[in-house]
Amino acid sequence: MENKVGYSRRNAFVPVPTITSFNEFNESPWEWCEKDAERPNYKKKLLIEELWKENEASLLHLPEYPFPVFRYAALTVNKNGFATIETNKYGLFPMLSGETVQAKIYFDYVELSHGHHPVGHYRSSYKTNDEVYDWTQYVSVLFKKPGAIEHTRFFRQMPQQWQTFLEQTSGRERKNALQLLSEIVSDGNDALELAGENGHTDADSLCQCYYMIAKKEYRPNPLKLPSSPALHYNPNLSAYDGLHPTKTKVFAGTTEMGADANV
Repeated sequence: MENKVGYSRRNAFVPVPTITSFNEFNESPWEWCEKDAERPNYKKKLLIEELWKENEASLLHLPEYPFPVFRYAALTVNKNGFATIETNKYGLFPMLSGETVQAKIYFDYVELSHGHHPVGHYRSSYKTNDEVYDWTQYVSVLFKKPGAIEHTRFFRQMPQQWQTFLEQTSGRERKNALQLLSEIVSDGNDALELAGENGHTDADSLCQCYYMIAKKEYRPNPLKLPSSPALHYNPNLSAYDGLHPTKTKVFAGTTEMGADANV
């Protein structure tokens, strides 16, 4: 078995791969194993794939239903909005300060809920005294002190384009930008990119770009007209005669005077 581990390490992991996502990388060893199974076994001279099929019949079946492995924990959210698991802190909504939340702790991620409603989902940290949080949860808090945004712990977690934009704003313009940001955090940051491409990154332009991207465009169906419209239409205008009786009478008098003058 140890010899097989050495064979796999030398052939599947040399040169040392660059891993940016374990979920994506875990698919590549399957491909390598399928290809390696096409070679003959060094001792039995049969394809590894054939030997595997012989052994597969003797193996136990996997459970019909998956068995999730996790543990429950009840955590108290501190005054800064963090729940602590071992030595690491996981950021939650600031309004949950002092509340008790329920945590489902898996080996690779953590699910946090409050009153049966999900309030956080994070990858597990195996560091010591680490802080894990999502900057989008704190945008609403910035309305209280928008001038201090650069000094917050989560400002540098924002996308660079939003950091640059907010640093260039102040006063009412910054408040408007934060209000807009709170609306579009769930829809991505393409609004700022689109506005920048058109040379306008003020709050009104950002808002317009956001609605262009996030809101579904509405185009009404064409009006259907009859194929053969009516050729003769004689409207009855008698209803208008009684709207201005005074003007009608004066006009009539003027007409009579004009007639006398001609005589």
